[in-house]
Amino acid sequence: MVCGETALEFLNRNKLLYLDMLEPIRRGTAELLYAAGDGVLLYDRLAEVYMLGADSRAALEEMLPLMGDCTILTGHQMWYKEELAARFGLKTEQICHQAAWLEPAPPAPSPFSGELRLLDRSWAEWVYAHYSHAFGGVAYVEDAIARGMLGAFVDGQPAGFAGTHIEGAIGMLEVLPPYRRRGIGEALLRGIVSLVLERGGYAYGQVFADNAPSLALQRRTGMAVSEELLFWLF
Repeated sequence: MVCGETALEFLNRNKLLYLDMLEPIRRGTAELLYAAGDGVLLYDRLAEVYMLGADSRAALEEMLPLMGDCTILTGHQMWYKEELAARFGLKTEQICHQAAWLEPAPPAPSPFSGELRLLDRSWAEWVYAHYSHAFGGVAYVEDAIARGMLGAFVDGQPAGFAGTHIEGAIGMLEVLPPYRRRGIGEALLRGIVSLVLERGGYAYGQVFADNAPSLALQRRTGMAVSEELLFWLF
């Protein structure tokens, strides 16, 4: 039997880097496959993704046979990225920093010339049409709205939105071009962090390593940003 306490001990050594793995454990959707002092492997049944952290070759060797027909994974050390991509035939990669709100109190709201509102399902097609990284179709957006998605409105007109992905990461943050450079992105980020915390989740997200403006936004908002990189393979 894989020991949950051992997994938590390993992951909490670097909570910022591993908050994405702690979230499925918190919400009860994680299947722990391996846990030791040098690594953890879990499968998130909700997002259908393998998540791993390995500090040694020995730990990685123990994990590999447990990953079955893996089609999507996230790893937290770059030294085994190419090996996993080749082993599972995964051709697409995303290299990210982890950003997270680690303070005991939620962030203060950020004022802007408008208001934030929770969106309902009637906004799904509009969000999908205006999301620059859209994937998964309108149904994916509907699920995000059900989890809790904020819209920013200026003079009654929609100016942007932010939500969470199925695995729990904050994202789907978009400010429409006419409304940029007005503090709306920061207001949305602070708002969605507060909403996630209010609902009992970990407030974290992943930012592409080459996205300097988004990394600057995270830091300006008060999010901690990992020095280490993590990766997704599809």
